[in-house]
Amino acid sequence: MKKTIAVVCGGYSGESAISFKSAAMVMNNIDRSKYEPYQVTITKDRWFAALDSKEVDINRHDFSIPTEKSLIHFDGVFMIIHGTPGENGIMQGYFELLGIPTTTGNALNMSLTFSKKITTRVLSTMGFTTAKSLELKALEPYSATFISQRVGLPCFVKPNCGGSSIGTSRVNKLEDLHIAIDKAFNEDDRVIIEEYIEGTEVTCGVIAHKNRVMALPITEIVSEKEFFDFEAKYQGKSQEITPARLPQNIYTRVQEYSEDIYNKLDCRGMIRVDYIVRDEDIYVIEVNTTPGFTESSIIPQQAAVIGMSKTELISTVIESCI
Repeated sequence: MKKTIAVVCGGYSGESAISFKSAAMVMNNIDRSKYEPYQVTITKDRWFAALDSKEVDINRHDFSIPTEKSLIHFDGVFMIIHGTPGENGIMQGYFELLGIPTTTGNALNMSLTFSKKITTRVLSTMGFTTAKSLELKALEPYSATFISQRVGLPCFVKPNCGGSSIGTSRVNKLEDLHIAIDKAFNEDDRVIIEEYIEGTEVTCGVIAHKNRVMALPITEIVSEKEFFDFEAKYQGKSQEITPARLPQNIYTRVQEYSEDIYNKLDCRGMIRVDYIVRDEDIYVIEVNTTPGFTESSIIPQQAAVIGMSKTELISTVIESCI
């Protein structure tokens, strides 16, 4: 029998536009001989499913779709909300209470990895190299001079909980630091200020494939902008080179690190780990537990290099979790 899958998208953050594109990719490429998919949109005001060209409100008591003849229940959820509430453990906790499996980690894994500061702190205790950084809380007084002494200039200012580089700035001059911090605080009540590391930016997807954790080919990011910001990611202002042009020993280490991070953080489904490589040093920058999944996103590109189609990739993610 086909499994009934809710492709859950939308969310409350500025990443919702990307979420809808990711959901369209899943709906357009999912294997319909195995799965019966329904797109479910989550907003602050409404949860609804697309059903026969109509919008039908979700019954939040059991996450079902009421129809004239019966209720549609789901065997699992393909979670593709980037940002809150689908990437920070909130929706995962809800689905865990209902006993409905999702294509992400559990509530603990997702809430931990959604905080950039906590993730890098945990990874550093596990022996991974991370960038120097400090955290600011809303309304907390700070000194721009002290910050520059701690992390140096240039530096990056980013929301602690957020993605797609929304609210992120590269700061080259001390007088621009306040503006960047205010911009980041528009997205979150905690801000991370991180040292700039000159090197090669790479990212590695990881999936669970045939009962083993498997790193995908590594992608090298060459941005036309100062860094891999929203425009570079989603508006064609970058080159994404797969496989990355790294020495073989570094390439192998990045893949091994990515698989190790997947296991040690108790991830599920697909993730993507971002790095900066400087000489022999590999810095872990960020762990994305609900990475972009549009037609042109990095993980589908990486899968294509090893001959895995979008349809096979989607099936692999579902079968590893549901």
